[in-house]
Amino acid sequence: MKEEFIPILLASDINVYSMARAFHEEYKVKSIVLARNTSGIINHSKIIEYREVKDLDENQVFLKTMNNLYKELKTKKKKLILIGCADHYVRLIVTNKDKLKDKFILPYTNLETLNKIVLKETFYELCEKNNIDYPKTHIYKKGDSLDFKLDFDYPVILKPSDSVLYFKASFPGQYKVYTINSKEELDETLKKIYDAGYLGNMIIQDRIPGYDNKMYDLHVFVGKSKKVEYMNLGNVLLEEHTPKGLGSNAATITVYNEELMLKIKNLLESIGYEGWCDCDLKYDERDNKIKIFEINIRQGRSHYRNTGSGYNVAKYIVDSYINNIEKDLLLVKEPYFWHVIPKKIVLDYVEDKEKLALVKKLIKEGKVCHSLFYKEDKSFKRNFYLIMRNINQFKKYKKYYKKDLD
Repeated sequence: MKEEFIPILLASDINVYSMARAFHEEYKVKSIVLARNTSGIINHSKIIEYREVKDLDENQVFLKTMNNLYKELKTKKKKLILIGCADHYVRLIVTNKDKLKDKFILPYTNLETLNKIVLKETFYELCEKNNIDYPKTHIYKKGDSLDFKLDFDYPVILKPSDSVLYFKASFPGQYKVYTINSKEELDETLKKIYDAGYLGNMIIQDRIPGYDNKMYDLHVFVGKSKKVEYMNLGNVLLEEHTPKGLGSNAATITVYNEELMLKIKNLLESIGYEGWCDCDLKYDERDNKIKIFEINIRQGRSHYRNTGSGYNVAKYIVDSYINNIEKDLLLVKEPYFWHVIPKKIVLDYVEDKEKLALVKKLIKEGKVCHSLFYKEDKSFKRNFYLIMRNINQFKKYKKYYKKDLD
């Protein structure tokens, strides 16, 4: 039976395209995509209807747009699934949940629960309660004196507690995450961030040594019953290395760590979380522990890893929120290779011989996928963009990639 619904996706990046592709693969439906600006990733796509909305991230504009869209589409008598593919859009949806819930299907938790995860200081308290390891942390609040000492050494990691507020305060030289090598550099960077208008807290953390292949991401789906139904842990092979792309996964392989997965499962269920989320973690060889940095309140950038390996992310949403199907917990064990950069870059830049051998084996076995190359979404213009994007990736890694010295 054909599902009678329309996916409405917010943003215009790889996350959006991967979600639109998941809906199209499973249900042959075209997604409506709303964003402030388009991107080459979604341009010329046959599976997306793009609509540009300037200032979509402003609350009143967002609400007006959603109400107008509902009025337009309600005559089709189809259910409307609203999905944010960036943190600030998820926050807008959750903040306005009471105003939207009678018009849209909203696979999200409530604002109180969201804040427990989004705000790093409360999130680390949850980690303590659930025996989940995380890096040593100092929280700096706007207006605090710079005359403070850390109980860990430099270099340190500096990042915003509230990334939504942080990126609204745009300024030259803004990074998603900073690596800071001295107290003087830390003071200077904090001053620059707050002078730009950011009002939230900043997180200063012990920098865990090791490069991209020490990173992990865990994709989790929690159904509307507030029970975790699915978990897929990936070991990152390479990340993006442009200033604003730092920390964004570019290639991963699926791995298995039951103890870690179950701890995070317990955390999410203890606070009544709902929907998809993505956990960022890193292995610390100093004490042989995998430590969590944050939980993103949306499906991760690499979420096509799930769909490509047979666990369609859109189907989990539809089954839970439309078909009222509650599924037993599934912890994915089978290795699988996902990438959004050319395979040759992975083979050239990943130095771990065991992981390289596994990547080659998975490629040979066909256990591999790329988010953007979809056989049912081809055209001359789209193919040309993807070819040029691949060429540009080689230039980016040559310019920005630096070997870890730890």
